Amino acid sequence: MSLSHAQRVTRLYRNAQKHLLSWTVDRQAWRQEAIILRAKFDANKDLKDVARAAQLLVEGEREFERRKHPDPYISPEAPEGSKWERNMAPPPHVLEMLPIEKQWYEEAMKYGYK
Repeated sequence: MSLSHAQRVTRLYRNAQKHLLSWTVDRQAWRQEAIILRAKFDANKDLKDVARAAQLLVEGEREFERRKHPDPYISPEAPEGSKWERNMAPPPHVLEMLPIEKQWYEEAMKYGYK
């Protein structure tokens, strides 16, 4: 199933904003670039010519591919981020005690070891 024109424009805008943040570390400088990008999208939002709108979208997608960051910023907790799955809990089967361990534990508790 293909995406509608509006969906493609929305994805292009969101991806462009995210990649702008990768290029511009300073939040104030990023905000200025984000305002300029938004103005570019708003300038053509009421375009009635469907062919021209499709052409602008294709040109925008090409420009995005040309300008996107080669190593985009990923939030540390997001999948593939620097902290993703860093301190995962062990799987439950690893925490199960063997019969000999249960016996040792019960004996230790019987004599008051903690």
